[in-house]
Amino acid sequence: MAKKILDFDVDDHLDFDVIGIICAFKDYRLCFEINLLLDFNLKRVNDLELTLEKKGSTGLFSFYQYISIDNEQFFLITNKGNHTWFVPEQKHIDYFMMIRNRASFTELHSLMKKLKSIPLINSVIIIDTAKLKSADHFLYIEEEKVTRKGI
Repeated sequence: MAKKILDFDVDDHLDFDVIGIICAFKDYRLCFEINLLLDFNLKRVNDLELTLEKKGSTGLFSFYQYISIDNEQFFLITNKGNHTWFVPEQKHIDYFMMIRNRASFTELHSLMKKLKSIPLINSVIIIDTAKLKSADHFLYIEEEKVTRKGI
């Protein structure tokens, strides 16, 4: 019997933007500055738990969210967890800002320019998730993690 090989492309499911942030300050301090500048309401929710296949343990990552009136979803995730990196191939990145349902009037480069103006932030870069081996880690941010509290 002939084998049939199915090719699954994760890129089709990556319907979000990711910005990498290099910042040596604590997550709560960074969120305070982002909230102040962008008039966001990033709030910490339960840590994001990621099962690590190789080590047989789980990694916990600080996780903040904000949902705008236009249903744009902004998430801030720390890259360094208790046992590992959220995205191991991007160890130089301290935080990831993931944006879902980006409205047409929210321009990504304008958002990056505003983030760069925060004195605590050293650098901001667009992350090409298609080139990441661990891009599927962003898919763990499921809809049940997203709440509409604080809107």
